[in-house]
Amino acid sequence: MKQLKIVILVWSVLLSVQAFGQREVDDKSSWMDRVYFGGGGGLSGGTNQFGSKYFYFSVSPVVGYMITSQLSAGTAIVYQRTNFPDDNFSYTQYGLMPFVRYNFNELFITAEYNYINLPDLSYNNGVYDDSKRMYRSRMLFGAGYSQPLGGRTRVNAVAMYDVLYQKPSVFLSPWVFRVFFSF
Repeated sequence: MKQLKIVILVWSVLLSVQAFGQREVDDKSSWMDRVYFGGGGGLSGGTNQFGSKYFYFSVSPVVGYMITSQLSAGTAIVYQRTNFPDDNFSYTQYGLMPFVRYNFNELFITAEYNYINLPDLSYNNGVYDDSKRMYRSRMLFGAGYSQPLGGRTRVNAVAMYDVLYQKPSVFLSPWVFRVFFSF
Protein backbone atom coordinates (compact mmCIF):
# COMPACT_ATOMS: atom_id res chain seq x y z
CA MET A 1 0.00 0.00 0.00
CA LYS A 2 2.90 2.35 0.79
CA GLN A 3 4.37 1.74 -2.68
CA LEU A 4 1.02 2.60 -4.26
CA LYS A 5 0.89 5.91 -2.37
CA ILE A 6 4.43 6.74 -3.51
CA VAL A 7 3.59 5.89 -7.13
CA ILE A 8 0.45 8.05 -6.95
CA LEU A 9 2.40 10.95 -5.45
CA VAL A 10 5.21 10.70 -8.01
CA TRP A 11 2.70 10.32 -10.83
CA SER A 12 0.62 13.29 -9.80
CA VAL A 13 3.63 15.58 -9.45
CA LEU A 14 5.90 14.40 -12.24
CA LEU A 15 3.52 13.21 -14.93
CA SER A 16 2.68 16.73 -15.91
CA VAL A 17 5.63 18.79 -14.76
CA GLN A 18 6.33 21.41 -17.38
CA ALA A 19 8.45 24.49 -16.92
CA PHE A 20 7.35 27.70 -18.61
CA GLY A 21 9.79 30.57 -18.09
CA GLN A 22 7.26 33.41 -17.69
CA ARG A 23 8.86 36.81 -17.04
CA GLU A 24 8.13 40.47 -17.54
CA VAL A 25 8.87 41.78 -21.04
CA ASP A 26 8.20 45.12 -22.72
CA ASP A 27 8.73 46.71 -26.13
CA LYS A 28 12.45 47.17 -25.37
CA SER A 29 13.05 43.54 -24.42
CA SER A 30 15.49 41.73 -26.68
CA TRP A 31 14.65 38.55 -28.58
CA MET A 32 16.75 36.51 -26.12
CA ASP A 33 14.91 38.04 -23.13
CA ARG A 34 11.65 36.76 -24.62
CA VAL A 35 12.79 33.18 -25.32
CA TYR A 36 12.51 30.63 -22.54
CA PHE A 37 13.25 26.97 -22.12
CA GLY A 38 11.88 24.40 -19.78
CA GLY A 39 10.73 20.88 -19.71
CA GLY A 40 8.85 18.24 -17.93
CA GLY A 41 8.61 14.59 -17.34
CA GLY A 42 6.38 11.93 -16.02
CA LEU A 43 6.56 8.67 -14.20
CA SER A 44 3.77 6.25 -13.47
CA GLY A 45 3.19 2.63 -12.70
CA GLY A 46 0.47 0.32 -11.56
CA THR A 47 -2.19 -1.87 -13.09
CA ASN A 48 -4.35 -0.80 -16.04
CA GLN A 49 -8.07 -1.45 -16.54
CA PHE A 50 -7.28 -4.88 -18.04
CA GLY A 51 -5.27 -6.05 -15.02
CA SER A 52 -1.85 -5.72 -16.68
CA LYS A 53 0.99 -4.21 -14.68
CA TYR A 54 2.69 -1.29 -16.42
CA PHE A 55 5.46 1.25 -16.02
CA TYR A 56 5.35 4.59 -17.86
CA PHE A 57 7.79 7.48 -18.23
CA SER A 58 7.92 10.58 -20.39
CA VAL A 59 10.12 13.59 -21.09
CA SER A 60 9.01 16.80 -22.76
CA PRO A 61 11.45 19.68 -23.29
CA VAL A 62 9.77 23.04 -23.95
CA VAL A 63 10.81 26.17 -25.80
CA GLY A 64 8.64 29.27 -25.78
CA TYR A 65 8.52 32.92 -26.76
CA MET A 66 6.94 35.71 -24.74
CA ILE A 67 4.99 37.84 -27.21
CA THR A 68 3.90 40.14 -24.37
CA SER A 69 4.21 39.75 -20.60
CA GLN A 70 0.76 38.08 -20.64
CA LEU A 71 0.86 36.11 -23.93
CA SER A 72 3.33 33.38 -24.80
CA ALA A 73 3.54 30.66 -27.44
CA GLY A 74 5.84 27.73 -27.94
CA THR A 75 6.08 24.00 -28.35
CA ALA A 76 7.04 20.92 -26.42
CA ILE A 77 8.51 17.77 -27.85
CA VAL A 78 7.23 14.71 -26.04
CA TYR A 79 8.65 11.19 -25.77
CA GLN A 80 6.71 8.54 -23.83
CA ARG A 81 7.52 4.89 -23.15
CA THR A 82 5.11 2.35 -21.67
CA ASN A 83 6.27 -1.09 -20.58
CA PHE A 84 4.12 -4.09 -19.61
CA PRO A 85 6.69 -6.41 -17.97
CA ASP A 86 4.34 -9.36 -17.33
CA ASP A 87 3.29 -9.36 -20.99
CA ASN A 88 6.85 -8.77 -22.29
CA PHE A 89 5.49 -5.83 -24.30
CA SER A 90 6.37 -2.16 -24.59
CA TYR A 91 5.74 0.75 -26.93
CA THR A 92 6.77 4.35 -27.50
CA GLN A 93 4.87 7.48 -28.41
CA TYR A 94 6.36 10.80 -29.48
CA GLY A 95 5.19 14.05 -30.94
CA LEU A 96 4.84 17.83 -30.91
CA MET A 97 2.67 19.90 -28.59
CA PRO A 98 2.50 23.57 -29.69
CA PHE A 99 0.70 25.83 -27.21
CA VAL A 100 -0.45 29.38 -26.46
CA ARG A 101 -1.08 30.75 -22.99
CA TYR A 102 -2.61 34.00 -21.78
CA ASN A 103 -2.13 35.16 -18.17
CA PHE A 104 -4.64 37.16 -16.11
CA ASN A 105 -2.51 37.72 -12.98
CA GLU A 106 -2.76 34.36 -11.17
CA LEU A 107 -5.34 32.89 -13.58
CA PHE A 108 -4.55 31.81 -17.14
CA ILE A 109 -6.15 30.22 -20.18
CA THR A 110 -4.32 27.92 -22.53
CA ALA A 111 -4.73 26.05 -25.80
CA GLU A 112 -2.54 23.15 -26.87
CA TYR A 113 -2.48 20.97 -29.97
CA ASN A 114 -0.98 17.49 -29.62
CA TYR A 115 0.27 15.64 -32.70
CA ILE A 116 1.30 12.23 -31.36
CA ASN A 117 2.86 9.30 -33.23
CA LEU A 118 2.04 5.95 -31.67
CA PRO A 119 1.93 2.29 -32.68
CA ASP A 120 -1.19 0.91 -34.32
CA LEU A 121 -1.50 -1.92 -31.82
CA SER A 122 -3.36 -4.31 -34.09
CA TYR A 123 -4.05 -7.70 -32.56
CA ASN A 124 -2.93 -10.33 -35.10
CA ASN A 125 -2.94 -14.07 -34.36
CA GLY A 126 -2.68 -13.55 -30.61
CA VAL A 127 0.20 -11.07 -30.87
CA TYR A 128 0.19 -7.27 -30.83
CA ASP A 129 1.73 -5.88 -34.01
CA ASP A 130 3.43 -2.61 -33.14
CA SER A 131 5.37 -2.28 -36.41
CA LYS A 132 2.76 0.02 -37.98
CA ARG A 133 2.55 3.56 -36.63
CA MET A 134 -0.16 6.21 -36.81
CA TYR A 135 -0.67 9.84 -35.83
CA ARG A 136 -3.42 11.02 -33.50
CA SER A 137 -4.36 14.58 -32.62
CA ARG A 138 -5.72 16.28 -29.55
CA MET A 139 -6.91 19.87 -29.27
CA LEU A 140 -6.86 20.90 -25.63
CA PHE A 141 -8.43 24.04 -24.17
CA GLY A 142 -8.26 24.86 -20.50
CA ALA A 143 -7.74 27.20 -17.61
CA GLY A 144 -5.45 27.23 -14.65
CA TYR A 145 -4.15 28.94 -11.56
CA SER A 146 -0.59 30.10 -10.86
CA GLN A 147 0.63 30.52 -7.26
CA PRO A 148 3.86 32.48 -6.66
CA LEU A 149 6.49 30.73 -4.54
CA GLY A 150 9.05 33.56 -4.48
CA GLY A 151 11.00 35.34 -7.19
CA ARG A 152 9.98 34.02 -10.61
CA THR A 153 9.13 30.55 -9.28
CA ARG A 154 5.47 29.52 -9.37
CA VAL A 155 3.46 26.37 -8.99
CA ASN A 156 0.64 26.06 -11.54
CA ALA A 157 -2.36 23.80 -11.91
CA VAL A 158 -4.38 23.47 -15.12
CA ALA A 159 -7.34 21.47 -16.38
CA MET A 160 -7.77 21.01 -20.13
CA TYR A 161 -10.43 19.32 -22.26
CA ASP A 162 -9.82 17.62 -25.62
CA VAL A 163 -12.48 18.96 -28.02
CA LEU A 164 -11.52 16.30 -30.64
CA TYR A 165 -12.12 13.37 -28.27
CA GLN A 166 -14.40 10.60 -29.57
CA LYS A 167 -14.84 7.05 -28.31
CA PRO A 168 -13.23 4.70 -29.03
CA SER A 169 -9.96 6.54 -28.53
CA VAL A 170 -6.32 5.73 -27.89
CA PHE A 171 -6.54 8.38 -25.16
CA LEU A 172 -8.25 7.19 -22.00
CA SER A 173 -10.05 10.46 -21.27
CA PRO A 174 -10.81 13.81 -22.90
CA TRP A 175 -9.58 15.52 -19.69
CA VAL A 176 -5.94 16.39 -19.03
CA PHE A 177 -4.88 17.66 -15.60
CA ARG A 178 -1.38 19.03 -15.01
CA VAL A 179 0.63 20.51 -12.20
CA PHE A 180 3.81 22.28 -13.32
CA PHE A 181 6.40 24.74 -12.11
CA SER A 182 7.57 27.88 -13.87
CA PHE A 183 10.89 29.61 -13.34
